[in-house]
Amino acid sequence: MRRTNVSIRPFNVGCNFQLVLPNGTTILIDPWFTGNEFPGGFTREDITAADYIILTHAHFDHDLDVGYFVRKFNSKVFVGALSALDILKFHRIPYDNIFPVFPNSKFTLDEFTIDFYQAKHNPSGGRTWNPEGIAPVEGHEACDTWGSMESLDFLLTTKNNFRILCASGRVVWNDLFDICREKAPDMLLRQAGVRKGTGDMKTGQQVSPEELAQLMVRYGAQTIFPFHHDVLIKRQGLDWVNHYMDQVAAEVERIDAGAQFVNPVACRWYSIGSDVISEEEA
Repeated sequence: MRRTNVSIRPFNVGCNFQLVLPNGTTILIDPWFTGNEFPGGFTREDITAADYIILTHAHFDHDLDVGYFVRKFNSKVFVGALSALDILKFHRIPYDNIFPVFPNSKFTLDEFTIDFYQAKHNPSGGRTWNPEGIAPVEGHEACDTWGSMESLDFLLTTKNNFRILCASGRVVWNDLFDICREKAPDMLLRQAGVRKGTGDMKTGQQVSPEELAQLMVRYGAQTIFPFHHDVLIKRQGLDWVNHYMDQVAAEVERIDAGAQFVNPVACRWYSIGSDVISEEEA
């Protein structure tokens, strides 16, 4: 007997995921499709629903396609309260579609419950505020500034109490691990790019597979999906990343035999469920 708790489709750029809950509710996390190339020519037009959008932070590589989906699907957008006004202005989102989020906010909806926690963005190469407003996307300067200052982790709980934790920031304080011991997430979405010491995304050396595995299992989830492959691929190449992820997966299984680290294929659906198998079927 098979019960699907959630279906997930990773895109391996940024923290870009699509979730479908058992009741059909569709959620996008950090939708960024424009300017990327995906397997099979996949584009944002291939997304057929987006009831809700969750933004971990307001950098262009996490929010660039928010406006498109709001206009197409009337999506409701959860975004940090500090970033909310500039996100609204840049994407021309109706006021009613924005849910500003403060750390430790909780939203109880008919489809799911979601708790938000304060995070801290990873080092970004020592960038500082620039009065000339230089940004990769014209007009996005204010959003990108907030993206470096305001970041959110969240725990989404479905109606059948399946818990999905997104750890978008770096480990500066241990509060999220304390929360995990209390809330016991079933699935973890966690940034794979973790640099040694204070290294930034341009100069910092990636931690060893063993170190990343040790970090991943600290959250206590049974299923682990990494994200932001694009940064590692640009630095090291796809073959290196796949080999590295395979090593992480093996180490996760060694440390915690009940946990599974998934190195996902971009645009492929994965169903996370519960199996009950009789001895006769085994």
